[in-house]
Amino acid sequence: MHKPLYNIESETIAPEDFLSCRLVIIVDASAICYMIWNAENAQLHCLRYFQHSMNEKPQEEVIREIIFEDGYLSKEMKEVFLVYHFPESELVPEVYFDETLNNDYVSLAHGSFNRGVVFSEKVPWWDIYNVYSLPNKIHKLFQYKFPEAKVWHGHSLLLKSSKKFSAQENAQSVKLIFYGERMILSVWKKGQLLLLRSVDYSGVEDVLWNLFNCCQQLGINTKEVNVQVGGFIQNNSPIYEALQKYFAKVVFEDTAGSISNIHLLDEYPIHYFSSFLKMASCV
Repeated sequence: MHKPLYNIESETIAPEDFLSCRLVIIVDASAICYMIWNAENAQLHCLRYFQHSMNEKPQEEVIREIIFEDGYLSKEMKEVFLVYHFPESELVPEVYFDETLNNDYVSLAHGSFNRGVVFSEKVPWWDIYNVYSLPNKIHKLFQYKFPEAKVWHGHSLLLKSSKKFSAQENAQSVKLIFYGERMILSVWKKGQLLLLRSVDYSGVEDVLWNLFNCCQQLGINTKEVNVQVGGFIQNNSPIYEALQKYFAKVVFEDTAGSISNIHLLDEYPIHYFSSFLKMASCV
């Protein structure tokens, strides 16, 4: 079986506890993460994160191996949520949204080559729709394994979590979440979203170019902007050191009280999993 890169488990979970938990699965082009989560008391019972290379096997084969062989994923849960985090996602203001144009929204921004099944959803607490496409084989695989699962896109839940967990609205802010060789970049001004997109990168130069370009295009002052960093990035990495060099206010994202048994994460930096935990609390 494909081994998890990170495996965090509670020692206190009992067999009957699963029936009161929700299973939240987050999947993107190179990884799958799942959490067993009790929403009533914000208790995390299990978090497993699997990463794979596209050179190993087709992604659907890796996913099939994980979801059919992992023992926890065969247990009966109260609810199951699938959170797709593929980059082919476009945010459309509600006043301009037309469901009959879903394919056009995605094709215009991402092209029609290899486009899979297209979904749209209203972003909770926002006057925005998220239109996104998913690889058809992967979606069918999850449908077969979890036929009752509710589906979301990661961008929708990140926006919802920004309303739920942001106690203050900074004049200018940038949020960066790093997943492997991809980052989620969002730009904010006085609590208003200016940009949210998925960006591939291969090093420090790519990160800085995208960040400076967005700030310049959107009128963000790089000397005053608050930069919040989350995901799989270390405080001694070249990327983080470059951010500190060029931006005055750089901080790591925290869980914002999204879980009560935070001691489970003591072995790792909190910001590694903060975005996952916030999404899980918002499904």
